[in-house]
Amino acid sequence: MKMFSYLDKVNSILRNDSDLWKLLYYKSDNYNDNPLDKPDILALPPAEQYPIINKRLKHTPSTSDLVEEQLCRIIFYPARRSPSSSFNYATATQEITFDVFVHADYNDTDMRLSKICDHLNDLIFDKKISNLGTAKLRSAQPFILEEQGYIGYTMTYELGSVS
Repeated sequence: MKMFSYLDKVNSILRNDSDLWKLLYYKSDNYNDNPLDKPDILALPPAEQYPIINKRLKHTPSTSDLVEEQLCRIIFYPARRSPSSSFNYATATQEITFDVFVHADYNDTDMRLSKICDHLNDLIFDKKISNLGTAKLRSAQPFILEEQGYIGYTMTYELGSVS
């Protein structure tokens, strides 16, 4: 499978998951205020929906606007690509990295980072995203953007492995 095909399929999975958008968009008032009980972002008219999605799902690492914004964001992009035993680009194993950013105001209220990462893993891990097997978690590690008020997690999945 070509790199764009992997990324396009992941993009479709993320863009069409209403619970993910609730977790990324709605800020809880307290620990028991469940964002999953809020209205469906995907039910909004496109003119309202697209700005919400486009600000929170990116394909290029960009964080300069996070200083002014207080939101949750996922940035996903291609990582390492390893050729198969036949050295064929189309059958190579592709890694995709997800950087999850959560403003401290969200995380301090309801541990939002862990909720988003758990849900993202449910959407990606062990799913047949490629024609050559299921997605496997290769690595995951936290990061902090203290000056901007963000905490985050980087998760890298391997797609296309036949093992």
